[in-house]
Amino acid sequence: MILYSNEGVLPFGSRLFCQCHGSVVLKALLFALLPAVAAACLSYVTYSGEYGEIRDQAGTDTVNASQLWGALSATLVFLLGFRSNKAYQRFWDGTTLLHQMWGEWFDAASCLVAFSSLAMREAGKIHAVNDFRHTLVRLFSLIHASALDEISHAENAEEGYPTLDIGNLDQSSLAYLKMCKFDQELNFNRVEVIVHMLQTLVVHHQDSGVLKIPPPILSRVFQTLSRGQVNLANCKKITSTLFPFPYAQMIAVLLVCYMIMTPVVMGCLCEKAHWAFIFTLLPVFGTCSLNYISRELEMPFGQDYNDLPLLEFQEHMNKSMLMLIHKEVDHVPHTSEKCPHDFDDCKRGISTKRPRHFLDPQGDKPVPKQVAQEPKQVPKLPEPVKAPEPQLPAPSSLEQKIASLESAIHNITQVLVECADRLGTCTCANVRPI
Repeated sequence: MILYSNEGVLPFGSRLFCQCHGSVVLKALLFALLPAVAAACLSYVTYSGEYGEIRDQAGTDTVNASQLWGALSATLVFLLGFRSNKAYQRFWDGTTLLHQMWGEWFDAASCLVAFSSLAMREAGKIHAVNDFRHTLVRLFSLIHASALDEISHAENAEEGYPTLDIGNLDQSSLAYLKMCKFDQELNFNRVEVIVHMLQTLVVHHQDSGVLKIPPPILSRVFQTLSRGQVNLANCKKITSTLFPFPYAQMIAVLLVCYMIMTPVVMGCLCEKAHWAFIFTLLPVFGTCSLNYISRELEMPFGQDYNDLPLLEFQEHMNKSMLMLIHKEVDHVPHTSEKCPHDFDDCKRGISTKRPRHFLDPQGDKPVPKQVAQEPKQVPKLPEPVKAPEPQLPAPSSLEQKIASLESAIHNITQVLVECADRLGTCTCANVRPI
């Protein structure tokens, strides 16, 4: 790929106009010379007077100069329209990818903070949760700023985009972040280093119990984090890939020809000088404007006036991270005590009012974050003394044995009677109870 510069006042740069390697101008010019020589010869023959009837028979006398000028500008207009279309598409893709990158990384940070809210209920893990959250938001702010530095080619500037208090990260992490960028032997990509730091941070705190969430659900965070990095890679694709050099050079060459031929044609067509001035100014102004607009929109990342507001993107990211360490971040919403749970009542409550219209200054207020506390020692009350149940005098052992023996004899007698009735061999009179 041939790199060229779009900077400068002229609609084309000197290198863009004079570059031979990778150019198609000379190849196309060789094929265009042959029909041009043929046209010059035919024009000389038909207008010499000897073969004037050829021009009348061909009907070329009906073609005027304006039609020739329109045919001359058709190729240039097509190329400018094609470049403008691609430039706007790159600009729109750039802003789409930036929003998606911010959204993916914020979603990952928000999920991790929500996952750690369960550990805040345990008194022994409050410090670990706070350390995890503050480290998390600082790294996400730094990774977003480093990504913007990378796509805007500002990574070597003395100061970058504003980040959230990265000076309070531990010294070993800061030293590694510096070494990965400025050590010539390493020369690591800082964004990739921070992504790995975030993944290591999540795995460590999941093992320590700060992130009390099942692994299949936690894996969604890694997917979201990787999608943000994919969006960054697509932004870098726009930054590193220029509009193809052959197209840009051909537009520059045709613009020069157009700027030379337009005053000649208009000077021959217009009898009044002011009309020649106007009809030369407007088309040349329009074509050059389209080329300038395409140059401005092709590279949407930077510090130019027509570039995307990267600073606003970073400030938005910082505000989102600050929200994740606010005191209300662990607030659990619920309905009020007077909330109706009936379907029809809920349907009747549809309204276009804002939440502030329903806020009671003396009633519902934001509930402060519930932090686990040491259980208080509650004095135990003495257990009530139960009254002893009255005990009946137990019967003597002899009476129990007699009663059980009578019951057994009675049961045996009934069985014998039933057997006699069935067999018919004996009668009930022969069986007497004792």
